[in-house]
Amino acid sequence: MKKFLIVLFSMFLIFFLVWGGIKLNFFLYEKRANERIARVIEYQGASKENSDILVDSYDSKNGCWYQKIVFKDDPEIAYQYEYTRSENQVRIFTRYNNMSLDLANKKAKYPVYDIYFEGNKIIEAEVIER
Repeated sequence: MKKFLIVLFSMFLIFFLVWGGIKLNFFLYEKRANERIARVIEYQGASKENSDILVDSYDSKNGCWYQKIVFKDDPEIAYQYEYTRSENQVRIFTRYNNMSLDLANKKAKYPVYDIYFEGNKIIEAEVIER
C-alpha cells in the first residue's frame, strides 16, 4: 500500500509540474506577444487605446499568438497581428468583411508590415512594408 501511495503521489507531482510549466509558458508567451504587438501598433502610428481587441489567443495551427483588432478611427478594416516567438516577428494582415482589401477595393488607414525584433527593439532594416 505504501508503494502505491508513493507512485500515486509521484504521478500527481509530475502531472502538476507539467501542467504548471505549460500554463507558465503560455502566460509568458501571451505577455511577450502583447508587448510586441503594442510596440508594432505604435510603430504604425495607431493607438492601442483607440482599438477594440476582437480575438486574442494562441493559434496552434500557425504556431503564433494571434490578435484581431479594429481601430475606432478605421472601423471597417480588421487588423490581424501574428506574433511568432521563434522568429521574434510580428506580421500584420488586413481584412474588410473577411475579404482582402484588394478585392474589396479598400485602403487601410495604417500601414501593413512584417516587423522583426532583436531583444526588445525593432530592427529597422528588417521592417518590410507590404
